[in-house]
Amino acid sequence: MEEKQKVTELVGDEIRKHREESGLSQEELSAKAGLYRTYVGHVEVGRYTPSIYTLFKIARALKVKVSEIIPF
Repeated sequence: MEEKQKVTELVGDEIRKHREESGLSQEELSAKAGLYRTYVGHVEVGRYTPSIYTLFKIARALKVKVSEIIPF
């Protein structure tokens, strides 16, 4: 697996983990972050690589630090 894809999937896994721990659906997270639900779904499975600003918006919506979403 290409390194970029592996990193993208790890970040998506962390977002999903924090979302589920927060008790939020993808729809609720996307509304809080100002994103489309389908985009959040694609990020969680590693299809899309979010920008730094998008990571910030997701982290803020999850009430975690960006460093908690990027596990390395």
